[in-house]
Amino acid sequence: TPVIITSDTKPEGLMELIQTEGITTFLTVPSVLQRIVALPTLDEYDASSLRLVGYAGSPMPVSTIRHLQDHFPDVEGHNFFGLTETTSMTHVLSGEDAMERPDSIGRLLPFVDALIVDEDENAVPAGTVGELLFDRSNVISGYLNQPDKLQAAMTTIDGREWFKTGDLACVDEEGYFFIKGRKKDMIIVGGENVFAAEVEGVLFGHPQVREAAVKGVPATGVRASLGEMIKAYVVPDEAGLTEMDVRKFCHARLPSYKLPHVIEFRDALPRNPAGKVVKAELD
Repeated sequence: TPVIITSDTKPEGLMELIQTEGITTFLTVPSVLQRIVALPTLDEYDASSLRLVGYAGSPMPVSTIRHLQDHFPDVEGHNFFGLTETTSMTHVLSGEDAMERPDSIGRLLPFVDALIVDEDENAVPAGTVGELLFDRSNVISGYLNQPDKLQAAMTTIDGREWFKTGDLACVDEEGYFFIKGRKKDMIIVGGENVFAAEVEGVLFGHPQVREAAVKGVPATGVRASLGEMIKAYVVPDEAGLTEMDVRKFCHARLPSYKLPHVIEFRDALPRNPAGKVVKAELD
């Protein structure tokens, strides 16, 4: 099977490539698919050859998945999840599962062992958020020129070594995993834990929001007693979106302590080459 690699990330160029080359499997990052579904001329391209769209690298907005299903009803969507340290995928969400549980990263692949634990490294029950760990056998042998870095991320539970990912996750009774964010992205507002990914998920649900990122910032002034405030960075999908629109939308879907305290509109969010938002560059 020929593999076509392109550096083009413009939606027009990618759709033209799918049309002219008869692409059957399209693998990319969520930010690219967000631009594709927003393309006004999307339905003018012949994508009849396409059988599968796979995405990985960062969280995929549920709204983008729905738009893909609308535009490409006969194409399966596959959400691939894995870490650099696992060298490849650990979870896959595919086919009907991608339609029924679009916010999940899927189930574990064969021969991959994972565990979700609390702060005391005790396994948590289904539906409870904790840190995601992977068995040592699923992880790289080490980091180049950093001999102690991997061991610092390892822990031993019941005589078995596990790699601490720093990802917060939960798993349901049927074995579907859900990423809730990074431990370092947890925002503590007045003693309450707020997962940035949960707030981001709500923002992505707004029809006029193209991109969004949430992080904690120091609380100041009359809110100083909160410790941290929730700041949302929003890239509008179209002109006219106001701060009040965003606040009303969030208020109907989030408890009061999870509502963004500060909303900042931007033209784009800083991303690394893999398509992930670089929150360290958001001030």
